[in-house]
Amino acid sequence: MEATIRNGIHFDATRMNIHDLVRELNGNVGASVVQTMAGVKDRTSPFKWAKPDGPEPRPEVEARLRLGYRVWRTLEMVEGKHVALAWLMGANPRLGEELPVLCIQQQRSRAVIGAAEAFVNDSYTA
Repeated sequence: MEATIRNGIHFDATRMNIHDLVRELNGNVGASVVQTMAGVKDRTSPFKWAKPDGPEPRPEVEARLRLGYRVWRTLEMVEGKHVALAWLMGANPRLGEELPVLCIQQQRSRAVIGAAEAFVNDSYTA
C-alpha cells in the first residue's frame, strides 16, 4: 500500500467525527463487531455512539474504534467489504492465530496494522 493512501486513511481516522466513524463501522462490519473491537459489554453502545447527538465513547474506547477504522479501511479499499470483515473475524497467522478484532481491542496497533498491510500487499508470510 502506498504511503499516500496509508497516510490518508490515518488522516481520516484521526480527524473524522467519532459519531460518523462509528456509524460507518456499524454499517460495514456490524454493531457486534464494533462492540467487540471497542471492548465494551453493552451491545447498544455502538448504536448510541453512532447518533449525531449521542454520547461519546471513553478516550480508550475511542482509540480502539479509530484503530479499528484504520484497519478496516485499509482492507476494504483493496479487498472490498466482505473480505475485510472476514479478515477481521478470522484467525490470523501473522497474529499468532488470534482474531484481528481482538488485537484491535488490545490496541496492538503495530501488529494488526502490519498484518492488514501485508495482506493487501500480498506479502502475507507468517
